[in-house]
Amino acid sequence: MRYQKAINIWKLSDTEIKKLQAGQWVYGDDIKNKGMYLGMKQSGTVVVAWLGNATQQDNYRGYIKALSNYARA
Repeated sequence: MRYQKAINIWKLSDTEIKKLQAGQWVYGDDIKNKGMYLGMKQSGTVVVAWLGNATQQDNYRGYIKALSNYARA
């Protein structure tokens, strides 16, 4: 599966979100508000590592990995 250009995740249905590939760039209300889709939990919680939050962390890769593990749990 190929990655797409960044897409507005808030305009997708749950079925469409489940089909997204982990690592797909997404955005919210503004294209400047980008994040990396990491998965959807069985409860329906959508897990996205928003770039603004990730860049404020001391360990960027560790932050992404922790959220990725959370999405798979």
